Amino acid sequence: MNDLSAEHFDEFFREVHGVDPFPWQSRLARRAATARRDDAGWPAALALPTSAGKTACIDVAVFALACQAQWDAAERTAPRRIFLVVDRRVIVDDTYRRAERLAEKLADADSGVVKDVADRLLSLAQEGNDAAANAAIPLDVFRMRGGAYRDDRWVRSPLQPTVVVSTVDQFGSRLLFRGYGPSGNMRPVHAGLSGNDSLVVLDEAHCANPFRQTMAGVQRYRLWTDDSHDAPATPFQVVLLSATPPAGIADADTLTAENDDRAHPVLGARVGCAKPTRLVRARIPVNAEGSGTWASRLAEEAAALVNDQRRAIGVMVNRVAIAKSAYQVLTGMGHDAVLLTGRMRPIDHARTLRRLEGLRTGEARSFHNPLFVVATQTLEVGADLDFDGLVTECASLDALRQRFGRLNRAGRAIDARGVIMAQLGQLTARGRVDPIYGETLANTWEWLAERAGDGVVDFGYDALDRLLPANPDERRELLSRLSAPAPDAPVMLPAHVDAWAQTSPVPQPDPDVSIFLHGPSQRAPDVQVCWRSDLPADLSLSYNERLAVDVLSLCPPVSAECIPVPISHLRRWLRGDDAALNLSDLSGDADDGPDGGGSLGANRQAIRWRGPQDSHALNASNVRRRGNLRPGDTVVIPALLGGWDAFGHVPNREDGGHPVVDVGDEAQFQARGIPLLRIHEGTLDAWPDGQAKNRLLELAQRNQPPDDEEEIAGLVDDLTAADDIPQWLRDAAEAWHSDRRRRILEHPAGGLVLKGTRRAAKFHGEAGTPTDEDDSYSATVDVPMENHLAGVARWAAHFAHGAGLSERLQHDLALAARFHDLGKADPRMQAMFHGGSAWVAAASDTVLAKSGNWPTGWTASRRARREAGYPTGFRHELLSVRMIENAVGLLDTAHDRDLVLHLVASHHGRCRPFAPVVDDPDAEDVAISVFGYDASASSRTGLERLDSGVPERFWRLTRRYGWWGLALLEALVRVADHRRSEQEEIEHRH
Repeated sequence: MNDLSAEHFDEFFREVHGVDPFPWQSRLARRAATARRDDAGWPAALALPTSAGKTACIDVAVFALACQAQWDAAERTAPRRIFLVVDRRVIVDDTYRRAERLAEKLADADSGVVKDVADRLLSLAQEGNDAAANAAIPLDVFRMRGGAYRDDRWVRSPLQPTVVVSTVDQFGSRLLFRGYGPSGNMRPVHAGLSGNDSLVVLDEAHCANPFRQTMAGVQRYRLWTDDSHDAPATPFQVVLLSATPPAGIADADTLTAENDDRAHPVLGARVGCAKPTRLVRARIPVNAEGSGTWASRLAEEAAALVNDQRRAIGVMVNRVAIAKSAYQVLTGMGHDAVLLTGRMRPIDHARTLRRLEGLRTGEARSFHNPLFVVATQTLEVGADLDFDGLVTECASLDALRQRFGRLNRAGRAIDARGVIMAQLGQLTARGRVDPIYGETLANTWEWLAERAGDGVVDFGYDALDRLLPANPDERRELLSRLSAPAPDAPVMLPAHVDAWAQTSPVPQPDPDVSIFLHGPSQRAPDVQVCWRSDLPADLSLSYNERLAVDVLSLCPPVSAECIPVPISHLRRWLRGDDAALNLSDLSGDADDGPDGGGSLGANRQAIRWRGPQDSHALNASNVRRRGNLRPGDTVVIPALLGGWDAFGHVPNREDGGHPVVDVGDEAQFQARGIPLLRIHEGTLDAWPDGQAKNRLLELAQRNQPPDDEEEIAGLVDDLTAADDIPQWLRDAAEAWHSDRRRRILEHPAGGLVLKGTRRAAKFHGEAGTPTDEDDSYSATVDVPMENHLAGVARWAAHFAHGAGLSERLQHDLALAARFHDLGKADPRMQAMFHGGSAWVAAASDTVLAKSGNWPTGWTASRRARREAGYPTGFRHELLSVRMIENAVGLLDTAHDRDLVLHLVASHHGRCRPFAPVVDDPDAEDVAISVFGYDASASSRTGLERLDSGVPERFWRLTRRYGWWGLALLEALVRVADHRRSEQEEIEHRH
């Protein structure tokens, strides 16, 4: 590799983006790339104007990591994981796309500085491991959304340089051991990787004051240990992005725009352009906002802005209901309009944004007809859209400045115009306190009105900045009066972290992490809601409930198909309240309080999906009562019950037909790249009409697989030849058709399921990334015990070395990995590996660690468990602990005996701090000889006893290595197991 230094950043930026960086970006790169552990490193805050290119922080962080790739681990300050966190529900796709383009440039580089950066990043991801070299890429990029855990592939390698774009809820809950979305047993893995080797960039930090305060607490507590020299000490930095950094951050620790930035021909034009804006006060009562009158006024003002120069008009409002009404008014007037809200499924949001490619900053603009974009707060932060005109409801000053950052964002030589509108009732003493913005909306209006000549105020960045007091203290005091309410988080104490670190079982009471993310407001946390058309509508019948679980097990919900909905609003709808919900796009809408439990005309039921659990457990439950729901839950509603209009916006089909409600197959293919097509009369509704669809529907109604598989393959081939087939369906169908190991299964609710076994060619990597606790249950290949254990030990040693752990810890992690699965030698589990047959297992001369015959689905798993005699809830890792303890001489090689035993006991997320209680009336004596050791124990381990020493061991190790340090050590071993399982699948296919 060639030498790489901070001085190469400008050249790197040019090669990636085709333009020179702004001066502040170069200054930041030099500082980040050269910082040592004792240096300042990244500044605490970046105080930069809107449109200053703040997302280039990603480029800077990646470049700094490459510059330090060959430094000693004890000196490196540039983290491997870069989290860009935004306090909005829908991840800003523009930020993700920028990171994705950077990753693609690095992957395709064959020369120049970009190639040097890519090589150094690859060296970090591989750390000399041949197996890692097969799967590593220079940079991986993810969006962290609410919903199903299988979207969380960012945890697949602790060494992989990674960019994750996330909301406060998703990242913050994971960091605090209460991840919204992942299974409970994966929470320590997410916490360990979030809290170590991480750079957290909090965008528009003034909008997320409670989380900023909580992050300061995490920084204080992260390395609290009992002076253990072996405790992990990886980089962890927090950087705030805000035009107005909060009080308490020194000017010396803040990077700002300087004279050379304002003199820059591009950046200078952006911050200096004029944005004259009229103030319009409408005599409309506030309670009429949802009736259409207010929406009509907004639409009329937007239409009036159109002229030869102003063709792209933004309309930004404070409520989803107003946005939907204004959109309907504009389309009713015959205008071309697009609706964007945070109450949309990401899959629809991304499809909608693709229609707006021509509005991006710097794109050539050619609109034959005017285009109107109606949006809520979802466009305030990070959206790279450049409007010619803007109409907005009045809001707090900080929100308005963000919105006007989308008006003439590129500083073009056009007559850009804006309009700020307020209802009379919002400005009177009686209606002064807005439900979202409090008194700051009325305060902002009054302040603007006092400075508006002829009712017009210039919202250009520099022009508005000149209206603010020059004195820093006076400016800060004024902005606090005009900015959206920023509640304080509770003071985070060590006792809180002690409680959160207990992930299995969770203690009662359990501190609510949501108030540490958003403050103690009355705002309701979200759940993720999606719809499936192959679920029975009446889930009150136990048969239908179990049928629904089997259906969802075939095609689990993923985040791309989910709408975020406040818990209280979902409860109201389940009780029969179909009234339009007055939702915003800010984090959490007002909680309606206790719902009283009374029915409002219906008793709708839905499925709370918990993700893959142990095969003995029902992995979903019916939402029947208030206590069933928790923040971050994924709830699946039968499509026959409706509800999408009440919770958000599901667009109509592009041909103008009815909306596509069930997008499960498309979302699954988008998330995993493995084709899975449900041939069911409900799911086929979204497919293009034609003979192939009709014939498939006939086959689905037979309710049994066809005798001739080629008949189905031929129909799928005919389907892909249709002209109007959606691209995702064409790709999925072609991938299934070309898969030699493709499968045709019976659909539990009637019909067929076409299932592939490998990723489509357009997706990088290989199929199937095991990421959850009992990955043996999802294996498709038989793996002997010794082969698996040896492979996991190699991966654990690789990860421990790459993470910069001491040699003592590297040895102990590899030791735990080498023996973690001994408990699977239990004859009853071996029978489970053979479909539940003890006879087949006894006839085999190989002890398995994985099996392609492990039963799938709740019904099949329960039947096989009963036939094998395997106790419900039995934990093989607890038996492994006893077998390791009884293996003479095995633990004598450990440097920290407690750590080795805990890493085995907690390998699937339990024993933090208590072991689960399991009834094993017919205990087995289990023995195995492996790697020169004879290990044996009774399956009745006794580790569930309070005096077993398991809880005390957990607390000793927590104090020794720290809350996040111990979680990291667990994560390294657990992810090593996942990667070995993935490698076994790949090797089997090839």
